[in-house]
Amino acid sequence: MVKIKNWLYLPIEIKVRESDAKLLLAYYAAKKGYEVVIGDHYMVQKASHQLPQGIFFSKGYSRGVRKRVITDATSHGHKVVELDEEGLIFDDHKYLQDRMKKEMLALVTQEYCWGQSQMDVMTSAYPDLKNRCHVTGNPRFDLLKPKFSTIYQEEAKQIKRQFGEFVLINTRFARYNTAKGKKDDPHFKDITLLYYRFIDLVKQSCERFPDINFVIRPHPGENVRSYLQEFSRYRNVHVIHEGNITKWLLAAKAIIHNGCTSGLEAYLLGRPVISYVPPISSKKDQSLPDQVGIKASQVDEVLEIINNVVNLNHKKYVPFKSELNSDLMLYHCEWSNNQHAYESILKLMDAFPEIYANQSQQQHSLDQHLLLKKSKKEKKRRFSLTKSEIKAFFSKLDKIEGDSKPVNIVPIANNLFRLNGTGV
Repeated sequence: MVKIKNWLYLPIEIKVRESDAKLLLAYYAAKKGYEVVIGDHYMVQKASHQLPQGIFFSKGYSRGVRKRVITDATSHGHKVVELDEEGLIFDDHKYLQDRMKKEMLALVTQEYCWGQSQMDVMTSAYPDLKNRCHVTGNPRFDLLKPKFSTIYQEEAKQIKRQFGEFVLINTRFARYNTAKGKKDDPHFKDITLLYYRFIDLVKQSCERFPDINFVIRPHPGENVRSYLQEFSRYRNVHVIHEGNITKWLLAAKAIIHNGCTSGLEAYLLGRPVISYVPPISSKKDQSLPDQVGIKASQVDEVLEIINNVVNLNHKKYVPFKSELNSDLMLYHCEWSNNQHAYESILKLMDAFPEIYANQSQQQHSLDQHLLLKKSKKEKKRRFSLTKSEIKAFFSKLDKIEGDSKPVNIVPIANNLFRLNGTGV
């Protein structure tokens, strides 16, 4: 039997945002000899209580949840590494108070940073923990790079066949348009105003361009029904939150957003980006994503840009220039076409010794009764990950790598899988 390098626990919370990046990391980890346990966040946590001690990959959380997850993992003997999914765009003070408290960072063996900006904020506040922090980038952005350009090509073509010429509109109004309904909060006044500005923008766009489809992709925490109700009489509006964002960015004629990471992703893919920034706040500083593509503050400006991008008048389209300073982007986000975040992360994890190596050669089984027992939050949670989905994604990676030996995919519970590339 081939020796296992280490056990790696990869929990997924928001599937559409995290799963492909986690599967990318899992694929290359398995190829290097790691025994990977991946799936629904709750299931991975439960499995990590019963399976061998190893490396638990934290995805970053708000203060209370982060404390529970990290202390749970360490109490079961795991080494914790972390890459905060919200570590690209944040307010420095709030970030340290809500997501990066020192006492929890002290329990993390390796903290992976999107870029130098995130690292500087943490190490300036906690200089004694500097050796725990490493700039790696995020595997989410690896999927935008030339090496993986073929992964979403066919899906993008299918989307184009379904929707024709369409404009993608990404929203981020979960603080007002919550999953449970609209919530008026004076602290989020700007978000509330922005929500209705976007509603008005979409309606005017639909009326101005009846032959163009507009696809709204809400934030995972938003109430989709709100948009369905608002646009029920518009035939060219489609509210969809399905699949990885990359295929939608590749398929769209243009992307409209405000402060969304997807704006940066579209920019890095070379797609036409419109940053709609209406004058609703006295704040002068613009977020990093709002500095990409063309910035528009009025609906009429956006409509004119849409007209130019889709080339309705059959005029020669002149590419626009982004306002974003490339050095500024690179400060916030580690980016190189030839280097990948998954490689940097695995190199750092390779430095771990074999954790409790005496357990790694044993057969391990799970108590299915404990796995099936659900808390109230778990009962409400909807999550699905199948073997066929993983296999299809890994097949694309096999083709990219020219590797004829597939990763072993073993379902061990509902939405929970054990992966290896060592023949175990």
